[in-house]
This record gives sequence, structure tokens and C-alpha cells, in this order.
Amino acid sequence: MDDDAQQEPVTSGSKEKRSDDEHETNRAATAEFRIPENASLTRPDISIRRPPAEEPAPEDEAPEEPAPVPAPPQGPWHVPLPKPAAAEKTEAPEDTPRETPAAPESSGAGPTRVEALPVLPPPPQSAPAQLPAVRSSGQWTVPWDGSAPAAHAPVNPAPPAPPPPAIPGPIPGPVAEPVEGPGAEPKRGRRWLVVVAAALVLIAGIVGGQLVRPVPEPSVELAIASSHAFPGQAPALPWPSAGQSVVHVDGLGTMGTSGASTPIPTASVAKVMTAYVYLRDHPLAPGQAGPVLTVSPQAAAQIPDRKRRGESILGVTANQQLTQRKALEALMVISANDVAHELARWDSGNPLAFVAKMNAAAASLGMTGTRYTDPSGYHSGTVSTAADQVKLLRAAMNVPAFAEIVNNRTYVPDDGGETREGGNFLLGQFGVVGGKTGYTDAAGGNFVFAARKNVAGVNTLIVGAVMGQKSPTAAGAVNTAGQLVTAAGSALTAATLAPKGARVARVDDGLGGTTPLRAASPVTVVGWGGLTVPVTVQGDPPREGEPGRRVATVTAGAAHIPLQLAQTLDEPSILKRLIRLN
Repeated sequence: MDDDAQQEPVTSGSKEKRSDDEHETNRAATAEFRIPENASLTRPDISIRRPPAEEPAPEDEAPEEPAPVPAPPQGPWHVPLPKPAAAEKTEAPEDTPRETPAAPESSGAGPTRVEALPVLPPPPQSAPAQLPAVRSSGQWTVPWDGSAPAAHAPVNPAPPAPPPPAIPGPIPGPVAEPVEGPGAEPKRGRRWLVVVAAALVLIAGIVGGQLVRPVPEPSVELAIASSHAFPGQAPALPWPSAGQSVVHVDGLGTMGTSGASTPIPTASVAKVMTAYVYLRDHPLAPGQAGPVLTVSPQAAAQIPDRKRRGESILGVTANQQLTQRKALEALMVISANDVAHELARWDSGNPLAFVAKMNAAAASLGMTGTRYTDPSGYHSGTVSTAADQVKLLRAAMNVPAFAEIVNNRTYVPDDGGETREGGNFLLGQFGVVGGKTGYTDAAGGNFVFAARKNVAGVNTLIVGAVMGQKSPTAAGAVNTAGQLVTAAGSALTAATLAPKGARVARVDDGLGGTTPLRAASPVTVVGWGGLTVPVTVQGDPPREGEPGRRVATVTAGAAHIPLQLAQTLDEPSILKRLIRLN
């Protein structure tokens, strides 16, 4: 039977529905909306079921022949699904009378197709009510999802669909052990070879990395006490009643001070800075005369005024020839103001530019109470303190040419002129090896000095300054300095921390290995009562060396003791380099 024969005939009571059906039929007749004649507009899983419009069936009475209603086409893109084969087999012959359900009212959505489903016998009355297989929502009927039907939509029970045939799966059973064939042992051996090869590569990488890593630089460590405290009280020095004074021991510190620390005029003590700056920028080798300098006519023209003022001068003449050493000797020994200004011209072109260099040097040495206004110190605006002048003299005494020049008691000119005595009459007494005097009416008597004393084999340098002494000359400051340097030398004492040859330090190779260092001379520290002296070690040891090689130095205050290798110094072994962690 053709699917069109199953359509419900149109009744006389639905003229509006007929016009809509004709319109829909004409629409489907076009090329765009034509539906194939042999196509089915029904889906096996979705059907439409509508109750009668006039009198809906009671919920407790099941219909004798539920018939699913196929869904109408949904516009031009409705795709017809093929008719299930089972439906064709269950169709009754044409001559068999069949009860047809009442036609539902048209919803205006197009013609409704009703496909007859097989008539099933009603369930027994005693059996529980079957749950509906589908649920209705408006004009569509969909499979039931298990929830209770809505109150406004009556449910028409339908026989449940037969479950799909089960797909046979694997039958569980005991897991069979893999059967190893003849090639199982070679495969296992190859796996072990891969593991061993990977381990060897890893070990080789670790070894190579350890050997390539740079070895730490060796360092030195002290093996004795790092300080020594001298018993007793600090010494009482014969300080002057006026002015200001300072005594300092190189490597140990200040032994004592007196007076105020306000800046006062320096007088010719300023020439220490003039010589220091000139030698810094024009070094002079020990014992050498240095370049020959020519005196300017300007310096010669100023001589009459300097004599009239009573300045200390050499008395230069125009175009006079002076070596650098003789010019510095005239500056420091006889305190020649004319030579001081000429040195400034030779260095910077004019005295003012040179004075700027003097002030810059003072700042670099930490001379915070010092200001220079001229290279000779004759001007009263050049001021300083005793503590600042000690800082300057300590730095200047480290210049060998300066130490040589200030250790001269007389000035002997190169041209065979008259020999002249210097003002430092302490030279050669109490260990005094240098100094500079100064005097003006504004400054009074000033003197800076340096003395050396050997204490238990330790060469000790004592530096001091006495300034602002109320005396007609610088001699009063020089005499006071003699008393101070004598008392300071007497207050110095020594203590031996280790004898010669003692192992006082060691070299650390950075990987746990050490090599002892022995003292080349006794480790002796110098100080005074109540003073604590630090003991340190410095050095840049090599990676390897033979016994007896000097590689470091122990500093104990003013003492500097060389250290030697007590045994052969070797580089770290390969084993130490392999097992190192740092």
C-alpha cells in the first residue's frame, strides 16, 4: 500500500485546514519543496499522538490500538527518513477491517501524516499500568525520559520498544603468561646494554664536568692568635702647655695628643705638601739629581721684596740652573720661599694653579682641617692642625726621594757656593730622620718630625707634630718635639708571639688540602701598655711551590714577618677534584 493511501481524509468540518493543505501541497509541488513520492515522512523514533479534541480518553482506560502519528515536515529542509522494514511486515491486508484512531485537529502547521502501528492486545487488568514509551509536548511526541508526565498533557501508554540486541564481547578468562621464544634472552641483554651505556655516559659527563671546573684560588690562613694585648697603662708623655701636639707610631696608631684641634697657621711647614705634590707628579729616583730647571726672571724680580719682609730665601737669579733635587733640598732644608713659588710655576705655570693641587691632595689624605693659600706657607691664610700634618708626613715619608731630602742637615749648592745649615737640629738625635720647621709671627713655632727606633728587631717609625708654640723662633717647637720623641721611644715595648721557623699560618687549596707556612724570623709585636695590636696575614700563594719559598707575610703592628713554605705545595689531586662539592 502506498504511504499516501494512509493519509486521513479531510472532513467537511475543516475547510480552513483544506485550504492550508492545498497551499502546502502546492508549495511542496515546486522544485524547491517537492518531496519524492517514495519518501517516507515518518521517523521510527518520533511520532505524533494527539487525543480527540471533543472528549479525551480517561487516563485509566488504555486505548485498544495506540497508533503513533508521524511528525509533519519541518519546512523545506525536512529530510525524510526511510520507513522501517518492521512496519511494512506488520501491515494488515486491505480487506482486513482495522480500527482507525480519531483524526487530531489541525494545528495549522501543514498536513499531518498518520502511520498505523501494529495492533497489540491490551495488558491484563491485574498487571500494573505500563509506563508510557513516549511523552507528548504540543504536536510532537518524543521518547519518554523516565520523568513524570506533565499534568496538562495526558499520557497514552504504549508498549515498550524491544531492547537492542546485545553485542557479544570478549569472554573473561585467565590471563595467559607471555610465552618467551628463542629471541627473548637477546632482547633482555640488549636492554641491559642500553642501561649500562647510559650509566657510562652519565658517569663520563660527571667526571668531565668535575675536571673541567676551575680549581679555587689558594688562600692563606693564620694559625696563631689574631691579636695581642699589652698589659699596663698608657704612657704619659711630656706634652707642651700651649698649642697642639700629636705623636703617632706607624702601624700601631696614635700614642697621644694635646691641645685643641682647631686649624692654625702652618708657616713653612706647608712646604711638606709642596714637596709631596711635586714629587708625586715628577718622581725622582733615589740618589738621582733629576732634570735641570731654569729660574724665571719673575722669581728673580721678587727677591728684593722677600728680603725686605724677612722671608727665608735661596736668593735665585734669572736663568739660574737648578736640578730638581737641589731645588727640593733648598725648599726643605733652608726653607726657601722663592724656590717654593718657582717649583709651583715649573709644575702648573702659576702658583695659584699649584695651590689648587695642594688642596686636592690634602682632601685625598683626609686632612679635613687644612687649607692652603700659597705654596710656601708665609701667608697666614694657610692653616692646618697637628693631626693633619701627621697624616701628611706619614704619606711623604713613604716617598724615598722625600725621605732622603729631609734627612739632610745642610744645603750644599752645586755651584760651589756657601753651605747653609737647616733648622732641624734634632737630625741624628733620638732617632730623628727627618722633619720641617716653620715660624711666623702669626703661627709661632711649628715643627713636624719623623724618628725611627729599633725595638726588639722591629724597625718602628714615630711621626709627630708640635704647632703653635709661643717662642721667637721654631727652636721652641723643635725642643718640645725632642722631649716627646724620647718619651715615646722609651714607652715602646715588644712581645714575641712565635719563634723563627714556627708554623704560624697555612695555605688552603680550597678543596680541603692545607700546607703549613713557617716564619722566616721571630713574630714580634711592638706596642705600649694598654694597647691591643692586631695580627694579620696577607699573601697571594701559588698553586704549587717548593719548600722555603716565601708566599705570605704576617703583620703584627709595625712588624712584617715573611712566611715560607714548610713543605712542597701541590695542586689538588684528581681524586679531590672529582669528589669536590664546592
